[in-house]
Amino acid sequence: MPQATDSISFKDAYIEISDDDVTYTDISGYSNKVEIGGGERMSGEFFTADGDTPILTVGKRGSFDIGANVLYSEGAQAPYLTIKDAYEGATQIYLRWAPAGNVVGNKRYTAGPGYILSPVYPAGDASSPDPIACEFTIKTLTVSTDTIT
Repeated sequence: MPQATDSISFKDAYIEISDDDVTYTDISGYSNKVEIGGGERMSGEFFTADGDTPILTVGKRGSFDIGANVLYSEGAQAPYLTIKDAYEGATQIYLRWAPAGNVVGNKRYTAGPGYILSPVYPAGDASSPDPIACEFTIKTLTVSTDTIT
């Protein structure tokens, strides 16, 4: 197989949140990462007296933990407020991202519906000049893929 020449970085990613999976808010100017955890498929093994390797079966998939961050801001349109409200209200939220950007034909991934289970309040260190970023994780059962049209 020849050397790949079509790699994609996350520098042009388009990241959105929604509370209804219909109207999405672009948070690309407030966020810079999406992390994926969980989702492992269970497996089982059974060793027999004959043979050196097990009989392998697979089971169901676990839930996903989709992590992201947002820049802390107190402005009326700040995405932080939507995320905080979803946590405090125990309401469903969706996270959607397109790694190569919001361009027709690019792949887009949607996590949700899910819930934010951990506090998302701002914290920091007075000796650091870095802007405050709030990490959040959505616990969800699915991540779906579509193509931007």
